[in-house]
Amino acid sequence: MFRTTLLASGMALALLAAGPAVAQDKPPVKIAAIVPQSGAGAFDGQLALEGMQAEAALVNAAGGILGGRKIELVVYDDKGTPEEGVSAARRAMEQDKVDMIVGGWFSAVALSMKEVTRDKIISVMTSSQHPDVTAKGHKFLFRLNATSNMMSSKYGQEICARIKPKSVAFITINDDFGRLEVDNYTKLLGACNVEIKGNEFYNRNDTDFTVALTKLKSLNPDAIYVSAINTSQGATIYRQARQAGFRGTLIASAGNMNPKLIELAGPALEGVYSISLYAPDSDNAKLKAWTEQYGKTFKNQPAFIGTLGAQAVQVLAAAADKAGTANDPDKIAAALRSQTWPTLLGEIKFEENGQALQNLYLIRVEGGKIVSIK
Repeated sequence: MFRTTLLASGMALALLAAGPAVAQDKPPVKIAAIVPQSGAGAFDGQLALEGMQAEAALVNAAGGILGGRKIELVVYDDKGTPEEGVSAARRAMEQDKVDMIVGGWFSAVALSMKEVTRDKIISVMTSSQHPDVTAKGHKFLFRLNATSNMMSSKYGQEICARIKPKSVAFITINDDFGRLEVDNYTKLLGACNVEIKGNEFYNRNDTDFTVALTKLKSLNPDAIYVSAINTSQGATIYRQARQAGFRGTLIASAGNMNPKLIELAGPALEGVYSISLYAPDSDNAKLKAWTEQYGKTFKNQPAFIGTLGAQAVQVLAAAADKAGTANDPDKIAAALRSQTWPTLLGEIKFEENGQALQNLYLIRVEGGKIVSIK
């Protein structure tokens, strides 16, 4: 009301004063950040959110998008469960009227959330790997991470060619993703004559894996494949495998590697392989800019989960600019599918079903650091 009165008065001073205020009052572009902030995946959710925040800061410092609109992250805690993910998505759309959604750090959450967002809002799923996230998705849904099938196809070849175990056993989470992991690697490793010794399932909130690991050790496998979906559980599994007396090779599941995991697992992770979209030693200029911004703001070390959060913000900002809108999902979806996008993880291209195609890197822990293997 005060600004309207000043403008109506025609006073030159008021007009000059109002000019910058009008520019500053452009509404923000609201992106929902639906991440686990409590429960077993809380640390990974923190990394995800920090990655998004660092990238949003870079975009905003460069002038924002759509002629000066800033990105505002609206944060929700999905607690790593489908029920909370669905509830958060509904609140984001119906109460907070966000423009776009980033979520789906766990496959079980992504599979449930996509039904709530179906054909309503642009949704970028991040680290979830279950194929049905995009195979049975919707026209406004996109996924950054490779599917478990894409990951296992590449990783299976590397395990057979580089690690060369004669036999392997699995420890996997007891959900759709974990069962798919066992099925995929049983077929792929069996094809190169690796004997499959067995599998032990664990639950999302378990903290002691000694019984399962002791059973696997008794099978005398050359290697144990650890399918862990969050840092705290993964670190415990690696440590307890060595404490249980297993001296064979440990193989980390795809995307299951970050500096905090190495810190918590200690020597148990030395020499362990994984596969990831993120190569920390990359010379990508966008990655370097994000890493510098991240280091200025946060105490944690940059990690794969954080780069996926950053990439989500990066592609949504660029696509909204190209589409000329932040809240027309048809136009933004068309923009996302229209070209190859340069990002901090390299070039990314979306298939018609919303699945991203981008590079996968074999990585390994050497001297307590994650390095890419050429």
